[in-house]
Amino acid sequence: GGADRDVVAVELWRLPSDFFSLPPEEQWQALERVISPAKKISKPRQPCEMSAGEEAIAVAFFLVVLGVPLLVPFVTVLLLATRSSCTTLWLALVGVLALHPMPKFKTWQRRNRIGVILAKYFTMTMLLDRSNPLFKEAGKRAVEDTPADVPLVCLACPHGVLNFGAIVWCFFSRWMCGLDQYTASASVVKWVPGLRYLDPPMHCIGVSRQSLKRALQERPRLRDESGKAFDTRTVARGGMIGIVPDGIAGIFRCKPGQDVLFIGKKRGLMRICLEEGALIMGGWFSGTSEMFKIVVDPFGIMEAISRKLQVSLFLFFGRWGSPVPHRSPVTLFAHTQKCTKNPAPTDEEVDTLHQEVYGGMVKVYDEMRHYAGYPDRRLAIL
Repeated sequence: GGADRDVVAVELWRLPSDFFSLPPEEQWQALERVISPAKKISKPRQPCEMSAGEEAIAVAFFLVVLGVPLLVPFVTVLLLATRSSCTTLWLALVGVLALHPMPKFKTWQRRNRIGVILAKYFTMTMLLDRSNPLFKEAGKRAVEDTPADVPLVCLACPHGVLNFGAIVWCFFSRWMCGLDQYTASASVVKWVPGLRYLDPPMHCIGVSRQSLKRALQERPRLRDESGKAFDTRTVARGGMIGIVPDGIAGIFRCKPGQDVLFIGKKRGLMRICLEEGALIMGGWFSGTSEMFKIVVDPFGIMEAISRKLQVSLFLFFGRWGSPVPHRSPVTLFAHTQKCTKNPAPTDEEVDTLHQEVYGGMVKVYDEMRHYAGYPDRRLAIL
C-alpha cells in the first residue's frame, strides 16, 4: 500500500466480552479503542489469549453446530445395523432436534456474547481502507447517520467447512456499515440437528433468486414513527444480504496453505446484482482454509452426490482430530464495486461485472495480504 492508503485494523478480539450488553454510547467507545493504523507483518498472527471459560464455551458451540451433524448419521447407521432396541428412541430424538421451533429474527440472537467469544477464538481482525467510501466511518458513531447504500451484497469468501469469520461479521455489521444483514443459506440448514442453531444469529433466508431479490428490495427500518434514529439495540435489517459465492465446490477445494476461490461458470448472483443496482462488497476472510482439514475422495463421488442433493456431504477434522476448528486467526479485507441498475443485463455485461468483482478482490488481496501476515501468498480465482 502506498502513502495514499489509510488502512486501519479493527481488532474485534480486543472488545470486552460484555460488548453487546453495554449502552450504545459505551459500545462505540469500546470500538474506538480497538481501531488503530494497520501494520505490515511478515507472518500470520498468533491466536490471542482467551480465558479457559470462554474457550470452553466456544468449543461447546462448535461441538453442537458441527459435531452433532457428524454424529447423527454415524449413530443412526450403527443402531440400524445392530438392530438396537434404542433405534426408535434415537430417531425420535433426532426428529425433535431437527424440527423443534426456534424464534427467528430476534434482537438477542444478534446482540449475543457468543459473537465476541467467536471473535476472540479466531483473533478476528478487519482491515478497512478509509479511502473507500463504504469504510470511511466504519466502527465510528457517524456510521449510524450514514449507513451503507442499499441494496448491499456481501460476498463471504472462501466457503471452507464454514466461514466463521463471516459469521462473526453478522454480529458486527451494524457497527461497520450501519445495517444488519440477512444471510443466504441452503434451506436444508434449517433442518440439520445442531447446524440449524446457526440460523437464528445469521438471520438466514433462502438462496433462490426470488428470495434474494425480495431481501434486496426490502428497505431497512432505521427510524421510529417520530423520525428518531434507532440505536444499535434495534436490528436494522433489509436491503443487505451476505452470501458465500463458491458454495459446494468451495468446500471440496479448500486446502490449508492455499487461498483458492472456485466460482466456475456461476453468474446468477452477478445478474441479480446488476438487476437491483447493488453495491457489492467482496470480502476475503484469510485464515478460513487453515481451520480444518477436509477429507476428499479422489474420485469426486462425495462432491457429485452433494451437488445432486444440494447439501454438502464431507468429512473434516480440526483440533484434536475433532470437529472443533483450529484457532486460526482470521483477517477480513474487502473490495467494493457499485453496479449501475440494469433490469435486463446481457450475458456480456454480467461477465464483465464478474471479472471486475473477482479481479478487484485479487487486487485488494495483493495489497492487503502484508497486513494479514501472508506476504507470499496469492489468491487464485477458478
